[in-house]
This record gives sequence, C-alpha cells and structure tokens, in this order.
Amino acid sequence: MTTQEYGPGRHVEVIGHPERGIVLLWHGMSVDHGSCLLPLARRLADGGAMALAVDWDPTAADGGRSDLLSSVRHARDTAALHGLDPDDLVVVGWSLGGTAAVSLAVHAKRLGIDLGGVVLVAPAGSPHVVDPISGSRLPTPLPPGEGRCRVDVVYGTADTVTPPDVVGGLELRLRAAGWSTSLHAVDTDHGGVVGARYHPRTEQYLPSTDAAALTALGHVATIVLDAVG
Repeated sequence: MTTQEYGPGRHVEVIGHPERGIVLLWHGMSVDHGSCLLPLARRLADGGAMALAVDWDPTAADGGRSDLLSSVRHARDTAALHGLDPDDLVVVGWSLGGTAAVSLAVHAKRLGIDLGGVVLVAPAGSPHVVDPISGSRLPTPLPPGEGRCRVDVVYGTADTVTPPDVVGGLELRLRAAGWSTSLHAVDTDHGGVVGARYHPRTEQYLPSTDAAALTALGHVATIVLDAVG
C-alpha cells in the first residue's frame, strides 16, 4: 500500500496492481475517512484490481466537489500511466460517496469523461439528499441512461442509515430512466456492507471482525470485480 497525493495535501491510499483495472473508492459523510474502505480495497487488490481509497471532505465549502473531481483526474492519470483506458475506470461510492458516484455517472458527459461502471454501496439515495458533485439534488426524473455506464446497487438488509427502501427507490429511478442496473441485498448493516463497524465513542467506522460483515464484504467485492471485468 502506498499513499499518494491527488491534490495539494489531499491523500489517497493505493493498493494492488491493475491487472484487471482500476477502482476509485469514495467514503461517506466523515471527513478524510478513506481508511474505512481499506478492507474493501484489499479484497479488490486480491482479486487483481488496483484500488484507490480516497480521503475527501464533504464539509468543505464546495461540499467536496473539488476533492472528488481531483481524485477522478488522478485515477484517470493513473490508468493512463499503466497503459489502460481512463474511460474504463470503475467508481465505487459508499453512503454519501454513493450519491456522489451516481451524480458523476449522470454528469459524466458534461465533464468530458466516460466510466467503465459505477457501484453504489448503501448510497444516500433519498431525492432530498444534495449530491456533492453538482451541489444540488439528483435530477427528477433522472436523465436517460442509454449509452451510459452500468450502475450496480448494493444495500444491507439491516441498514438503518440508508434503509433498503430508499436504496431500492434510487435503483428503480435509474431503471425507469433506462439505465442498465442491478440490485443486490447483503445480510448486514450500513457499515457491514464495506466490512466496517461503527464505533460511537470515536464516531468512526473501523474494520469489523463480525462474520456477517466479512461475508457481506466478500459479496460486495465480487460485485465490484465483476464491474471491472
């Protein structure tokens, strides 16, 4: 594992080699908490992908937009450096990071990029949530999905932070707009979907040793690796 800067003072942990491709990982609402996605990053590296777990700041004045887009540029540059097509990049977003990831897919053409795929893991999918990329709510209805990347959606059956009906509603909105989607349920809670457990004392998600969370983590890693190809 190596630590790189994707912008001045902004860090990303890089794990693995890109035999299968490159995956960009975005955490949720906590500030600079890419470490919570390291269990998933390690599973992806074991499966032949290079995983980039990004620190970003959703409390910044721009909601984290500059961090997120700078990390995309860094990941695309990394792909090019390894002789890969930057437009094959797969973006995985957990919680608020999932909202940002679907927004990236929605606005990709305007940003002048394509994506290999997007995986939304327990995304904050309520129509009232402000997405960090656009600084506004996701459009209703969503733009047509024809010609755009596939979106795989995962939720935890015991998730009380982003409940299954909310996550399923986002997938339904995407599918109704013609996006190619899949919807997967794993038997765990909001942290367990990424192999983590919430610690109230530190108010952080840390690696979990719970069997259900580790099983769910394996399922999510498989979904992501399938998206990479």
